[in-house]
Amino acid sequence: MKVLVTDMRHGSIEEEKRVLETAGVSVDTALCRSEDDLIRRGRGAFGFLVSYAQVSRRVMEQLPDLKVIVKYGVGVDNVDVEAARQLGKIVSYVPDYCIDEAAAHTLALILAGLRMLFPLAEAAKTGRWIEDPSLEKLRRPTSLTAGIVGMGRIGSRVAHCLQPLVARILFYDPHVSATEVGCSDWEPAGSLAELVEACQILSLHAPLNHATRNMIDTKALARAKGLVLVNTSRADLVNRAALETALVEGRISFYGSDVFWQEPPDYADPRTVNFLGRRDVLLTPHMAWYSEQSERDVRRKAAEEILRVLRGEQPLHSV
Repeated sequence: MKVLVTDMRHGSIEEEKRVLETAGVSVDTALCRSEDDLIRRGRGAFGFLVSYAQVSRRVMEQLPDLKVIVKYGVGVDNVDVEAARQLGKIVSYVPDYCIDEAAAHTLALILAGLRMLFPLAEAAKTGRWIEDPSLEKLRRPTSLTAGIVGMGRIGSRVAHCLQPLVARILFYDPHVSATEVGCSDWEPAGSLAELVEACQILSLHAPLNHATRNMIDTKALARAKGLVLVNTSRADLVNRAALETALVEGRISFYGSDVFWQEPPDYADPRTVNFLGRRDVLLTPHMAWYSEQSERDVRRKAAEEILRVLRGEQPLHSV
C-alpha cells in the first residue's frame, strides 16, 4: 500500500515515513503539474498528501483505490470537495500547525504598512535620507481601529497580538458570534461593509470558497479611507481590479500580502510589474506558514490523518 506526496516541495519525507512506514505504508513522491500526472503517479495509492496540486473530479474518478486526500495546511480550495463527497473519498486538512507563524507574519505586514518601513528603509539604503516623515502620513497605532475578517484560529491569534497596539478591534465572521470569540473586548460588525468603513487596519483570515471569493470588491472598498489591508489567506478573497483602483485613489494606503493571484507571479506581465513596483504594496512569497517547527508539524500531522483513516478511524479534521 502506498501514499503519494503529490507535489513534493520540501526537501525530506522523513516525518511522513516515520508515521506511515511503521504501518506498512510506503511513501512515494512526485511533482504533479497536471491531472494526467496525478492519475499516472497516483495509481494504487491509498492516500494523497497534497500541497497545491489540483485534485479534480476526473482525478478521483480515475483512482478507485484512493480513499483519503489530506492537504498540507488549511485551505482546501485546490480539492474538489463536493466530488470527493459524492465519490466516497475523505478530504482532510491540518488547521493547527502554523498559528503562531501566520499571526506573527500578519502582524509584521501590518506594522510595515503602518510605518511604511520598506519604502523608507529602501530610500535610506539608496542615498535618499528623508528628513520630513510627515509626507508619509504615519498614524499612531493606538488611535486606530483594527478589523479581522474570519475569527478562526489565526484570526483570533492576530486579534490577541493587535489588542495592546490599537484602540479597538472589530471582526466580521458570519459563523462566529460575539460570545464565541473568547474576548469580550472584540466587537462584531454587522456586515463586511460596516467593518471596512469603521477600520483603518483590515486583516483577512477567511477560507476561499464560493461565498468569500472576491469578497473584498469595489462595493466593499468604496467605504475604505486610507485602509491598511493585509492578506495572509488567499489572494482571491480580494478582487484585483478593485484593489488596484483603490490603491490609485488612496482608499487603500497599503496592501501587504503573502499570497498572489498567480503563484509565482508572471514577472513579464506589465500589469504585475507595475503592481509589485508600487511603494504601497508589499508581497512575500507565500511563506507566512513557515518555520522549521511548523514544517515538521504539518508533515507529521498530515501523515497521521492518513494513518487514522487506514486504521478505520475518523480523521481529526475531516472537511
